[in-house]
Amino acid sequence: MPDLAFAGLWITITLTCYVVSLWLFKRTGNNVILHPILVSAALVLVVVYASKQAVVDVVDSIYVLHWLLGPTTVALAIPIYRQVALVKQLGMRLFFPIVVGGFLAPFTAWGILALYNSPDTLQLTILTKSITTPLAMDTAALIGGIPTIAAIIVIITGIVGAICAKLLYRLCRIKEDAVKGLMLGIFAHGIGTSQALQISERAGAFASLALGINGILTAGILSVLFA
Repeated sequence: MPDLAFAGLWITITLTCYVVSLWLFKRTGNNVILHPILVSAALVLVVVYASKQAVVDVVDSIYVLHWLLGPTTVALAIPIYRQVALVKQLGMRLFFPIVVGGFLAPFTAWGILALYNSPDTLQLTILTKSITTPLAMDTAALIGGIPTIAAIIVIITGIVGAICAKLLYRLCRIKEDAVKGLMLGIFAHGIGTSQALQISERAGAFASLALGINGILTAGILSVLFA
């Protein structure tokens, strides 16, 4: 267990890197390639290696930031509440694409790894690729995957999904904010939801709903099948 001074130092460094990354992101017109999560992670890694600290010790010292992901995810229910009338109106027309998308995304990736006889632990880990980081790490640990790899895969999935979203909107001629939000929530989870909130409150609400339903169903089904 790292001491408080060490933990405080690395929490401060991590938050500073994030603030700098957020500033850069806004200065470049919200360029998804320079997403704050990607840039801040790179900056922190540079500091870690420059200071010759063990990555494991640094990760352990900033555990409180990982813990805060849980309450942050729960807070996404607020935009859903503001759109609850529309959610009730859509009913199964809303839940069907979430369930289908939530099934296709992880099992397509799993099928590719299975085709190339990848290690079982990696195959189980990839199944958590489309749910938010806290759920992905806990689920990966429960079913025999690798939590740290799950977190990396989730972040990469989110960034790639957010980058490709605008192109998909144009190709599929998607103009409705609710549909944009659903796509981002299903395939790009937390990072996609943050991007959806920049589009509109409606997009953010549907992205949050998709993220939540997809995360709960995926974690529950994988736990039953593989735990």
